[in-house]
Amino acid sequence: MKTGIIGARGAGKSTVFHALTGLAPIPGTAEGRNRARPGQIKVADPRLDFLESAYGSKKKIPVELTILDFAPNPKEQKEGAALDPSLLPLVRDMDALLIVIPQFAGTEKDLVATLESIEGELVFADFDQAERRLERLKKEKGGSDFERAALEKVIAWLGDGKALRLLELTAQERQAFSSFGFLSRKPALVTVNCEMERAAADVTDAERAAVRAHGLEVFRLAAAFESELWELDEAGQKEMLKDAGLDAPARDRLIGALYNHLGLITFYTAGEPEAHAWSLRRGESALDAAGVIHTDIARGFIRAEVVSYEDFAIHKSDAKVKEAGKLRLEGRDYVMRDGDMIHIRFKV
Repeated sequence: MKTGIIGARGAGKSTVFHALTGLAPIPGTAEGRNRARPGQIKVADPRLDFLESAYGSKKKIPVELTILDFAPNPKEQKEGAALDPSLLPLVRDMDALLIVIPQFAGTEKDLVATLESIEGELVFADFDQAERRLERLKKEKGGSDFERAALEKVIAWLGDGKALRLLELTAQERQAFSSFGFLSRKPALVTVNCEMERAAADVTDAERAAVRAHGLEVFRLAAAFESELWELDEAGQKEMLKDAGLDAPARDRLIGALYNHLGLITFYTAGEPEAHAWSLRRGESALDAAGVIHTDIARGFIRAEVVSYEDFAIHKSDAKVKEAGKLRLEGRDYVMRDGDMIHIRFKV
Protein backbone atom coordinates (compact mmCIF):
# COMPACT_ATOMS: atom_id res chain seq x y z
CA MET A 1 0.00 0.00 0.00
CA LYS A 2 1.52 3.31 -1.11
CA THR A 3 0.81 6.61 0.62
CA GLY A 4 1.98 9.91 -0.81
CA ILE A 5 2.69 12.97 1.36
CA ILE A 6 1.19 16.21 0.05
CA GLY A 7 0.72 19.73 1.37
CA ALA A 8 1.68 23.35 0.95
CA ARG A 9 5.25 24.53 0.59
CA GLY A 10 6.89 24.84 4.02
CA ALA A 11 4.40 22.50 5.72
CA GLY A 12 7.20 20.17 6.85
CA LYS A 13 6.34 17.27 4.53
CA SER A 14 9.93 16.00 4.38
CA THR A 15 10.22 16.26 8.17
CA VAL A 16 7.06 14.15 8.49
CA PHE A 17 8.56 11.65 6.02
CA HIS A 18 11.75 11.43 8.11
CA ALA A 19 9.72 11.15 11.32
CA LEU A 20 7.84 8.15 9.93
CA THR A 21 10.61 6.33 8.07
CA GLY A 22 13.93 7.54 9.47
CA LEU A 23 15.05 8.28 5.90
CA ALA A 24 16.38 11.61 4.72
CA PRO A 25 14.38 13.30 1.95
CA ILE A 26 15.73 13.70 -1.57
CA PRO A 27 18.26 16.56 -1.43
CA GLY A 28 17.56 19.66 -3.53
CA THR A 29 14.99 19.48 -6.30
CA ALA A 30 14.20 16.91 -8.97
CA GLU A 31 11.90 16.35 -11.90
CA GLY A 32 9.50 13.63 -13.06
CA ARG A 33 9.27 10.36 -11.15
CA ASN A 34 12.79 10.85 -9.83
CA ARG A 35 11.17 13.24 -7.38
CA ALA A 36 9.71 10.35 -5.37
CA ARG A 37 11.53 8.97 -2.32
CA PRO A 38 9.88 5.80 -0.98
CA GLY A 39 10.32 4.57 2.56
CA GLN A 40 9.12 1.32 4.12
CA ILE A 41 7.62 1.45 7.59
CA LYS A 42 6.69 -1.52 9.75
CA VAL A 43 3.31 -1.52 11.46
CA ALA A 44 3.82 -2.09 15.21
CA ASP A 45 1.76 -5.15 16.19
CA PRO A 46 1.67 -6.55 19.75
CA ARG A 47 -0.41 -9.49 18.51
CA LEU A 48 2.38 -10.55 16.16
CA ASP A 49 4.87 -10.25 19.05
CA PHE A 50 2.71 -12.60 21.10
CA LEU A 51 2.44 -15.14 18.27
CA GLU A 52 6.21 -15.09 17.77
CA SER A 53 6.66 -15.88 21.45
CA ALA A 54 3.88 -18.50 21.62
CA TYR A 55 5.20 -20.47 18.64
CA GLY A 56 8.88 -19.85 19.30
CA SER A 57 9.10 -18.55 15.73
CA LYS A 58 12.56 -18.08 14.25
CA LYS A 59 11.43 -15.05 12.26
CA LYS A 60 8.81 -12.32 12.60
CA ILE A 61 7.45 -10.51 9.53
CA PRO A 62 5.19 -7.50 10.24
CA VAL A 63 2.99 -5.67 7.77
CA GLU A 64 4.81 -2.90 5.92
CA LEU A 65 3.46 0.29 4.37
CA THR A 66 5.23 2.42 1.77
CA ILE A 67 5.35 6.18 2.35
CA LEU A 68 6.53 8.47 -0.45
CA ASP A 69 7.97 11.96 -0.15
CA PHE A 70 8.45 14.17 -3.20
CA ALA A 71 11.25 16.62 -3.89
CA PRO A 72 9.99 20.20 -4.30
CA ASN A 73 9.66 21.94 -7.63
CA PRO A 74 9.86 25.70 -6.86
CA LYS A 75 9.07 26.56 -10.48
CA GLU A 76 5.66 24.95 -10.14
CA GLN A 77 4.57 25.54 -6.54
CA LYS A 78 4.29 29.19 -5.69
CA GLU A 79 4.62 30.56 -2.17
CA GLY A 80 1.25 30.23 -0.42
CA ALA A 81 -0.19 27.80 -3.00
CA ALA A 82 -2.12 24.83 -1.60
CA LEU A 83 -0.28 22.25 -3.74
CA ASP A 84 2.38 21.87 -6.39
CA PRO A 85 0.34 21.11 -9.55
CA SER A 86 3.20 19.15 -11.14
CA LEU A 87 2.94 16.70 -8.25
CA LEU A 88 -0.63 15.61 -8.94
CA PRO A 89 0.12 13.15 -11.77
CA LEU A 90 2.67 11.44 -9.50
CA VAL A 91 0.16 10.79 -6.71
CA ARG A 92 -2.60 9.37 -8.92
CA ASP A 93 -1.27 5.84 -8.41
CA MET A 94 -1.09 6.21 -4.61
CA ASP A 95 -3.48 4.15 -2.49
CA ALA A 96 -3.83 6.97 0.03
CA LEU A 97 -2.64 10.46 0.85
CA LEU A 98 -1.14 12.07 3.94
CA ILE A 99 -2.18 15.73 3.92
CA VAL A 100 0.26 17.79 6.01
CA ILE A 101 -0.95 21.06 7.53
CA PRO A 102 1.58 23.13 9.54
CA GLN A 103 0.76 24.61 12.93
CA PHE A 104 4.23 25.22 14.35
CA ALA A 105 5.67 28.60 15.34
CA GLY A 106 5.97 30.94 12.38
CA THR A 107 3.98 28.71 10.03
CA GLU A 108 0.49 28.69 11.49
CA LYS A 109 -2.19 27.60 9.05
CA ASP A 110 -5.89 27.42 9.73
CA LEU A 111 -6.74 23.72 9.66
CA VAL A 112 -10.15 23.94 8.02
CA ALA A 113 -9.30 26.66 5.48
CA THR A 114 -6.08 24.91 4.44
CA LEU A 115 -7.78 21.54 4.07
CA GLU A 116 -10.56 23.04 1.98
CA SER A 117 -8.00 24.73 -0.25
CA ILE A 118 -6.13 21.45 -0.80
CA GLU A 119 -9.36 19.52 -1.34
CA GLY A 120 -10.38 22.16 -3.87
CA GLU A 121 -7.20 21.50 -5.87
CA LEU A 122 -7.85 17.74 -5.84
CA VAL A 123 -11.49 18.19 -6.86
CA PHE A 124 -10.55 20.56 -9.70
CA ALA A 125 -7.91 18.11 -11.00
CA ASP A 126 -10.47 15.29 -11.00
CA PHE A 127 -13.08 17.49 -12.68
CA ASP A 128 -10.62 18.37 -15.45
CA GLN A 129 -9.64 14.73 -15.96
CA ALA A 130 -13.25 13.50 -16.06
CA GLU A 131 -14.35 16.28 -18.41
CA ARG A 132 -11.50 15.58 -20.85
CA ARG A 133 -12.31 11.88 -20.84
CA LEU A 134 -16.00 12.60 -21.49
CA GLU A 135 -15.11 14.84 -24.44
CA ARG A 136 -13.02 12.04 -25.94
CA LEU A 137 -15.85 9.54 -25.44
CA LYS A 138 -18.29 11.79 -27.27
CA LYS A 139 -15.98 11.82 -30.29
CA GLU A 140 -15.47 8.05 -30.32
CA LYS A 141 -17.77 5.86 -32.37
CA GLY A 142 -19.42 3.16 -30.31
CA GLY A 143 -18.29 4.69 -27.03
CA SER A 144 -19.62 3.20 -23.82
CA ASP A 145 -23.00 4.65 -22.83
CA PHE A 146 -22.43 3.36 -19.30
CA GLU A 147 -19.09 5.12 -18.90
CA ARG A 148 -20.53 8.30 -20.41
CA ALA A 149 -23.39 8.31 -17.90
CA ALA A 150 -21.03 7.51 -15.02
CA LEU A 151 -18.73 10.38 -16.02
CA GLU A 152 -21.63 12.79 -16.20
CA LYS A 153 -22.62 11.73 -12.68
CA VAL A 154 -19.06 12.31 -11.44
CA ILE A 155 -18.69 15.66 -13.23
CA ALA A 156 -21.95 16.95 -11.73
CA TRP A 157 -20.74 15.99 -8.25
CA LEU A 158 -17.29 17.51 -8.69
CA GLY A 159 -18.85 20.62 -10.21
CA ASP A 160 -20.48 21.24 -6.84
CA GLY A 161 -16.99 21.23 -5.28
CA LYS A 162 -17.44 17.92 -3.46
CA ALA A 163 -14.78 15.21 -3.13
CA LEU A 164 -15.49 11.88 -4.82
CA ARG A 165 -14.85 9.92 -1.64
CA LEU A 166 -18.24 11.27 -0.51
CA LEU A 167 -20.04 10.04 -3.63
CA GLU A 168 -21.64 6.60 -3.50
CA LEU A 169 -20.65 4.60 -6.58
CA THR A 170 -21.90 1.24 -7.73
CA ALA A 171 -19.49 -1.69 -8.03
CA GLN A 172 -19.68 -1.34 -11.81
CA GLU A 173 -18.87 2.39 -11.61
CA ARG A 174 -15.95 1.73 -9.28
CA GLN A 175 -14.61 -0.81 -11.75
CA ALA A 176 -15.02 1.63 -14.65
CA PHE A 177 -13.01 4.27 -12.77
CA SER A 178 -10.37 1.92 -11.33
CA SER A 179 -7.67 3.19 -13.68
CA PHE A 180 -8.49 6.89 -13.36
CA GLY A 181 -6.69 7.42 -10.06
CA PHE A 182 -9.16 10.09 -8.95
CA LEU A 183 -7.37 12.17 -6.31
CA SER A 184 -10.39 13.31 -4.30
CA ARG A 185 -11.56 9.70 -3.99
CA LYS A 186 -8.42 8.49 -2.24
CA PRO A 187 -8.56 7.90 1.51
CA ALA A 188 -6.47 10.54 3.24
CA LEU A 189 -5.30 11.28 6.75
CA VAL A 190 -4.88 14.92 7.73
CA THR A 191 -1.65 15.33 9.71
CA VAL A 192 -1.23 18.52 11.73
CA ASN A 193 2.51 19.13 12.01
CA CYS A 194 3.04 21.00 15.27
CA GLU A 195 5.49 21.55 18.12
CA MET A 196 5.96 18.95 20.85
CA GLU A 197 4.21 21.10 23.45
CA ARG A 198 1.05 21.09 21.35
CA ALA A 199 1.12 17.52 20.03
CA ALA A 200 -0.99 16.17 22.89
CA ALA A 201 -3.64 18.85 22.41
CA ASP A 202 -6.72 17.77 20.52
CA VAL A 203 -8.33 19.54 17.61
CA THR A 204 -11.54 21.39 18.41
CA ASP A 205 -14.91 19.74 17.93
CA ALA A 206 -15.65 22.16 15.09
CA GLU A 207 -12.35 21.30 13.35
CA ARG A 208 -12.90 17.56 13.72
CA ALA A 209 -16.44 17.87 12.37
CA ALA A 210 -15.20 19.90 9.39
CA VAL A 211 -12.52 17.30 8.62
CA ARG A 212 -14.99 14.43 8.92
CA ALA A 213 -17.34 16.26 6.58
CA HIS A 214 -14.70 15.57 3.92
CA GLY A 215 -14.67 11.88 4.85
CA LEU A 216 -11.30 12.27 6.59
CA GLU A 217 -9.70 11.96 10.01
CA VAL A 218 -7.08 14.18 11.65
CA PHE A 219 -3.91 13.40 13.62
CA ARG A 220 -1.44 15.71 15.41
CA LEU A 221 2.28 14.97 15.09
CA ALA A 222 5.40 16.76 16.36
CA ALA A 223 7.44 15.77 13.31
CA ALA A 224 10.65 17.55 14.40
CA PHE A 225 10.63 15.76 17.77
CA GLU A 226 9.85 12.39 16.17
CA SER A 227 12.69 12.92 13.67
CA GLU A 228 15.18 13.44 16.49
CA LEU A 229 14.35 10.00 17.88
CA TRP A 230 15.93 8.36 14.81
CA GLU A 231 19.29 9.87 15.77
CA LEU A 232 19.37 7.87 19.01
CA ASP A 233 19.82 4.22 19.87
CA GLU A 234 16.99 2.30 21.51
CA ALA A 235 18.02 3.29 25.04
CA GLY A 236 18.34 6.93 24.02
CA GLN A 237 14.91 6.87 22.39
CA LYS A 238 13.31 5.45 25.53
CA GLU A 239 14.98 8.11 27.66
CA MET A 240 13.89 10.92 25.34
CA LEU A 241 10.33 9.60 25.25
CA LYS A 242 10.30 9.24 29.05
CA ASP A 243 11.46 12.84 29.47
CA ALA A 244 8.61 13.92 27.18
CA GLY A 245 6.11 11.85 29.19
CA LEU A 246 5.48 9.39 26.32
CA ASP A 247 5.44 5.59 26.27
CA ALA A 248 6.04 5.19 22.52
CA PRO A 249 6.67 7.29 19.42
CA ALA A 250 3.59 9.05 18.09
CA ARG A 251 4.56 7.76 14.66
CA ASP A 252 3.41 4.27 15.72
CA ARG A 253 -0.07 5.63 16.43
CA LEU A 254 -0.12 7.61 13.18
CA ILE A 255 0.90 4.56 11.16
CA GLY A 256 -1.84 2.57 12.88
CA ALA A 257 -4.38 5.32 12.17
CA LEU A 258 -3.33 5.41 8.52
CA TYR A 259 -3.58 1.62 8.29
CA ASN A 260 -7.09 1.64 9.70
CA HIS A 261 -8.14 4.61 7.56
CA LEU A 262 -7.08 2.66 4.47
CA GLY A 263 -9.74 0.13 5.42
CA LEU A 264 -7.21 -2.62 6.07
CA ILE A 265 -7.31 -5.54 8.47
CA THR A 266 -4.51 -7.83 9.61
CA PHE A 267 -4.55 -11.61 9.46
CA TYR A 268 -1.81 -14.01 10.49
CA THR A 269 -0.02 -17.21 9.61
CA ALA A 270 2.17 -18.53 12.39
CA GLY A 271 4.39 -21.47 13.22
CA GLU A 272 7.93 -22.31 14.28
CA PRO A 273 9.56 -21.11 11.02
CA GLU A 274 7.91 -17.66 11.12
CA ALA A 275 5.11 -15.52 12.49
CA HIS A 276 3.77 -13.47 9.60
CA ALA A 277 1.27 -10.59 9.57
CA TRP A 278 -0.56 -9.88 6.31
CA SER A 279 -2.80 -7.01 5.28
CA LEU A 280 -6.13 -7.36 3.50
CA ARG A 281 -8.90 -4.93 2.61
CA ARG A 282 -11.85 -5.11 4.95
CA GLY A 283 -14.62 -7.28 3.46
CA GLU A 284 -12.32 -9.50 1.41
CA SER A 285 -12.53 -13.29 1.50
CA ALA A 286 -10.47 -16.29 2.54
CA LEU A 287 -9.67 -16.80 -1.16
CA ASP A 288 -8.37 -13.22 -1.34
CA ALA A 289 -6.24 -13.90 1.74
CA ALA A 290 -4.85 -17.02 0.06
CA GLY A 291 -3.90 -14.92 -2.96
CA VAL A 292 -2.06 -12.44 -0.74
CA ILE A 293 0.04 -15.28 0.67
CA HIS A 294 0.74 -16.91 -2.72
CA THR A 295 -1.11 -17.16 -6.04
CA ASP A 296 -0.62 -20.95 -6.11
CA ILE A 297 -2.36 -21.27 -2.74
CA ALA A 298 -5.35 -19.34 -4.08
CA ARG A 299 -5.39 -21.40 -7.29
CA GLY A 300 -5.49 -24.69 -5.39
CA PHE A 301 -7.65 -23.52 -2.46
CA ILE A 302 -9.57 -26.34 -0.74
CA ARG A 303 -10.53 -24.92 2.66
CA ALA A 304 -9.26 -22.63 5.39
CA GLU A 305 -8.71 -23.53 9.03
CA VAL A 306 -9.40 -20.35 10.99
CA VAL A 307 -9.12 -19.30 14.62
CA SER A 308 -9.48 -15.78 15.98
CA TYR A 309 -6.46 -14.21 17.65
CA GLU A 310 -8.55 -13.62 20.79
CA ASP A 311 -9.32 -17.34 21.10
CA PHE A 312 -5.69 -18.30 20.50
CA ALA A 313 -4.51 -15.75 23.10
CA ILE A 314 -6.74 -17.46 25.67
CA HIS A 315 -5.70 -21.06 24.88
CA LYS A 316 -2.11 -20.35 23.74
CA SER A 317 -1.61 -23.44 21.55
CA ASP A 318 -3.09 -25.10 18.47
CA ALA A 319 -3.88 -28.26 20.41
CA LYS A 320 -5.84 -26.42 23.12
CA VAL A 321 -7.65 -24.34 20.52
CA LYS A 322 -8.88 -27.56 18.88
CA GLU A 323 -9.84 -29.08 22.24
CA ALA A 324 -11.93 -25.99 23.00
CA GLY A 325 -13.71 -26.26 19.65
CA LYS A 326 -12.49 -22.85 18.50
CA LEU A 327 -10.96 -24.00 15.21
CA ARG A 328 -13.34 -23.39 12.30
CA LEU A 329 -13.35 -24.80 8.77
CA GLU A 330 -14.27 -22.11 6.25
CA GLY A 331 -14.74 -22.01 2.49
CA ARG A 332 -13.36 -19.61 -0.07
CA ASP A 333 -16.20 -17.09 0.40
CA TYR A 334 -15.64 -16.65 4.12
CA VAL A 335 -15.22 -12.94 4.91
CA MET A 336 -11.99 -12.46 6.81
CA ARG A 337 -12.00 -10.65 10.15
CA ASP A 338 -9.25 -8.60 11.72
CA GLY A 339 -7.03 -10.88 13.82
CA ASP A 340 -7.93 -14.13 12.06
CA MET A 341 -5.21 -16.75 12.14
CA ILE A 342 -5.43 -18.93 9.07
CA HIS A 343 -4.02 -22.16 7.69
CA ILE A 344 -5.06 -22.93 4.12
CA ARG A 345 -5.35 -26.42 2.71
CA PHE A 346 -4.65 -26.40 -1.02
CA LYS A 347 -3.66 -28.65 -3.89
CA VAL A 348 -2.06 -27.66 -7.20
